[in-house]
Order: sequence, then structure tokens, then C-alpha cells
Amino acid sequence: MCLPIFRHWMINRRVLETGVVLLAAIIVLWKPEHAVALKKGDCQTPRSNVDLRHCSFKGRQLFQADLHGADLSGVSFENARMSNCDLSGARLVGTNFKWALLRSCKLIRSDLRDADLFHTNLDHADLTASDMRNAFMFGTSLSFARADRVDLRGANMKDIVIEETRFRRANLQGVYMFRGVMERADFRWANLAKANLTGASAEETNFSGANLDGANLRGATLISSVFIGTSLRDTDFANVRFDNTFFLGAVHVPDSVKKRIRQDSRAH
Repeated sequence: MCLPIFRHWMINRRVLETGVVLLAAIIVLWKPEHAVALKKGDCQTPRSNVDLRHCSFKGRQLFQADLHGADLSGVSFENARMSNCDLSGARLVGTNFKWALLRSCKLIRSDLRDADLFHTNLDHADLTASDMRNAFMFGTSLSFARADRVDLRGANMKDIVIEETRFRRANLQGVYMFRGVMERADFRWANLAKANLTGASAEETNFSGANLDGANLRGATLISSVFIGTSLRDTDFANVRFDNTFFLGAVHVPDSVKKRIRQDSRAH
């Protein structure tokens, strides 16, 4: 009697395990484009989880607007005023935010690939885990914002202002951040490999645990910045101004920098 029962139990167990594996695969492969098409929304009274690609919000007043989960790809928000808005999970591919005010907005896990953020105000915004690959961020103000785990590969961030902004574990590989102002910014464990940070002003900025292999910091100003445990293989520090810059535990430090580091692990 025991043997048939055991076989029956083993068969059910295998069926259950197979079902779990299939369910896990479906979850991994599931993408937004596989979801049911969003209902077409009203441009005059826009709301969340609708398709608004046919609209233009150029110059509109949209304070505290809740547009989370909406499809706004390619839509114009040029000069729009929408402080405290919610664009979390929204599809914003190629969306035009030139000169727009997005202060204190939520853009958690939003899709901002190829978005135009020219001189956009994103101060105090929450961009956690958003996809911002190839975004145009010339002159963007991103101070006091949270951008942990954001993907910014290929982004143009020339003249960006990021005072006290968090980029923990963010991917900024190869970004163009010429003359970036990053006072008291937090880049801990971020990937900045081959990033162009020429002429950056980094005062009290934390690069601890970050990857700056092959990054370009020519002419940068590093005042009281921290590079604890940072990887600096082939990093270009030509003509950099060091002032109380901390390199404790940094690895692959270029010889030109080693010569300026004192016994207290600080470069001057």
C-alpha cells in the first residue's frame, strides 16, 4: 500500500514544482507591453492608468496631478507646471519636459528613456529605480532628489545641478556630465565607469564603493569629497584640484594621485 501512495505523492510533487517554475518564468518575462491596452484618456481631465499619447500639456497647470501608470510617450509638457505630481510607473519614452516644473514629483520606476529634460526642475523629486537611458538632461536641476538605482546610461547631463542628491547603486556608466555641480551628492556604490565628469564641481560628494574605472575627471574640483573603497583604475585626474579629499581604501589609484595622498589618506 505504501508504494502506490509514495508514487502518487511524488507525481503530485513534480506537478507542483513544474507549476511553480512556469509561474516564475511568466513573472520574469512579463513586460508592460504584454499588458492589456490602456483605455484612451481625456486630455482635459487627465488621470492615472490611461493612454494620453494623443494629448499635449504644453504650458498647462497640473499641480498634484495623479498620472501614475499612464502612457505619455512623446507627449509635450514643455513649460508645464506640475509640482507634487505622481508619474510613478508612467511610460514617458521621448516625452518633452523642456523647462517644465516637476518639483517634488514621484517618478518611481517610470520609463524616461530618451526623454527631453532640458532645464527641467526635478528638485526634491523621487526617481527611484527609473529607466532614464539616453535622457537629455542639459541644465536639469535635480537637487535634493532621490535617484537610487536609476539607469542613466547614455544620458547627456551637461551643466546639471545635483546638490544633495542620492544616486546610490545608480548606473551612470558612460554618462556625459561636463561641468556638473554635485555638492554633497551621494554616489555610493554607483557605476560611473567611463563617465565624463570633466570640470565637475564636487564638494563634500561621496563616491565610496563606486566604480570610476576609466572615468574622466580632468579639471574637476574635489573639495572634502570621499573615495573610500572606490575603484579608480585608469581614472583621469589631470589638473584636478584636491582639497581634503579622502582616499581611504581606494583601489587602483593612479600614481599621479598617490603622490598627493598623505598619511591620513587625504589628498591636498
